[in-house]
Amino acid sequence: MTTRALREFVRADYGLDVVELTRVHGGADLAAEVWLARTTERRYAVKWSGGGTDAGARVSAELAAAGVPGIAGPVLTRGGESWSVREGRRLTVMPWVDGRGAAEVGLTDAEWTAYGVLLAGVHSTEPSEELRRVLPALNPVNARMPGLLRELDARLAGQAPGDETEAELAVLWREHRELILGLLEPVDGPRGTPVICHGDPHLGNVIVGNNVHLIDWDDAVLASREQDLLFVLGGMGTLGPATPRQLDAFFAGYGQTELDDHNLRYYRHARALEDVALWAEQAITGPDREDSLRILRGVLGPDGLAVLAVS
Repeated sequence: MTTRALREFVRADYGLDVVELTRVHGGADLAAEVWLARTTERRYAVKWSGGGTDAGARVSAELAAAGVPGIAGPVLTRGGESWSVREGRRLTVMPWVDGRGAAEVGLTDAEWTAYGVLLAGVHSTEPSEELRRVLPALNPVNARMPGLLRELDARLAGQAPGDETEAELAVLWREHRELILGLLEPVDGPRGTPVICHGDPHLGNVIVGNNVHLIDWDDAVLASREQDLLFVLGGMGTLGPATPRQLDAFFAGYGQTELDDHNLRYYRHARALEDVALWAEQAITGPDREDSLRILRGVLGPDGLAVLAVS
């Protein structure tokens, strides 16, 4: 997408005259492009995405309308929709959230509590009937993960590496192959009453400013609350609480809840399978191959999500 085309699309679809566009780097979503857009009056986040589902914009709109703190609803198109479609991808415009990424600066105890209040508000908001119809029960990307993992295993366990980075990956893969293949073992589906879930609420999607904000709703699902709570219950490294005090601060805001261990194992298993397969694939194909390999080491490490998923 060129900046010229993007300006034209935003003007035509949203009625906004963009005077400056800055490409935003960062994030693991390779199917999305994000810009900081400036008009003469305001700043916006413009996202052109082929990933996730179109339910994400609907979710943030409903949560913002319900008054959940820290959720910004989308800017509506001229026709009153939450997104438009350009060149086969969704084009969404959101108010720009001022602040810094929590993955970079961390959260204070008070901010962990505020984050708990935010996520509790998400989970307690009753979705509309329309939202129930369109929200998936599981991120659609998970359906292709077992096949991808088997393809990677055949390549890394049985073929000569293409270069030094792939050679490092192959060593790591063989070292943890039993653990990795254990992720292919089926786990019974979740149970209980599903709620609105963000689907990926780690600190990389949290912005700290005057408030704590949760962004990027492309992976929103209708699922058991353990789908989201797995991100604060261990295995996420610096993208989740690092100490018992931080975890206590989160639940001081979220409220005490009885966790379903079966559901937690199910969602950990699905996420670990996704993380291992996608980070290994990116370590081969790029971009950021060395960073992808580093992240994979963490997922497979003794405190990583893969070990928790099969324990």
